[in-house]
Amino acid sequence: MAGLRLACCISAHGFGHAARTAAVLQALAELTPVECILVSTIPSRFFQRSLSFPFALHPWQTDVGLVQRSALQEDLPATVRELAKFYPLRPEHVARVARAVAGCDLVLCDISPLGIAAAREAGIPSLLLENFTWDWLYEGCLDRCPDLRPFLSVLRELNQQADYHLQAMPVCAPGSCDLLTGPIARRIRLGRSEVRRRLGVGEERLLVLISLGGLGMAGIDLRLPEDDRETLYLVAGQGAEKQGQGNIRFLSFDDDPDHPDLVAACDAVIGKVGYSTLAEVYRARVPFGYIQRPGFRESGPLIDFIRTEMAGLEIEEHELTDGGLATRVLELLALSPPPCRLADGADQCAAFIASRQTGKMRKP
Repeated sequence: MAGLRLACCISAHGFGHAARTAAVLQALAELTPVECILVSTIPSRFFQRSLSFPFALHPWQTDVGLVQRSALQEDLPATVRELAKFYPLRPEHVARVARAVAGCDLVLCDISPLGIAAAREAGIPSLLLENFTWDWLYEGCLDRCPDLRPFLSVLRELNQQADYHLQAMPVCAPGSCDLLTGPIARRIRLGRSEVRRRLGVGEERLLVLISLGGLGMAGIDLRLPEDDRETLYLVAGQGAEKQGQGNIRFLSFDDDPDHPDLVAACDAVIGKVGYSTLAEVYRARVPFGYIQRPGFRESGPLIDFIRTEMAGLEIEEHELTDGGLATRVLELLALSPPPCRLADGADQCAAFIASRQTGKMRKP
């Protein structure tokens, strides 16, 4: 089987979209040789940890997403200001990406409309991969920020130009698509025992991961139960200068092991309701203490999925900061996750792409 030359244009809103794209690329590399060009402001080291093959990275902005005050609070007026700078897409920005992806067989876009426009200009087919799109998410914010409305039609028009459309469960706005996949998560590469050995943690120690995504604990005055000696709390996404003590250990994004391996080695995970964390927790089959994001439209469908397919317990944001988490952790640890019923979405996406290698991937 001949190899594939792929380009990926990835939303820069946190690490979740990069994690999903990396999961698909790695699964694809297990089927066929892959050459890859990435367009993303996510640091190169993230992809180096997630991919087993070389890639070229262009660190260019691909979309706006949401401007965040903290991991759990967005800034809608600031988002509008940034959207006004980015849309309509500037011809020179589209042309720059089109030149970078020239000669590729496909441009995979994880909710970045810039990639779709660039693929069209370069005469290359594009694939939109999503569990939500930005126009759908902004639409849910109109009651709080009507100034988002002008951008909805612009984004919808760009998304509709994609040659292929894949939706990944849990889907926020189910609709017509070429493939509906199961949750997409990066591979678990290390066993529970090996992860705990690297962390210096015994098999019998209760291990709880606190993970709030790409912004880490920025803007959150985290207070964990220091007197809970039976449980070790791992806090992901802190800077290297942050030092833990006693039963609390802080991890930076560059620490080893990688996030999917940490999830699988823990007895429970506490985190905000976001796609990549949810998918990794689902695949690892550990209890999920989920923190809802009020006003964030994606939260509803994701929480519905947690309640039907996972072992989950809602954690209030204030419980992270008032020191009263110990009782909730005991409730969380008592949950028993059900078996995974859904197919591996990364494998499904990879098989879909690999099956369309001939004819430059154009639809009939």
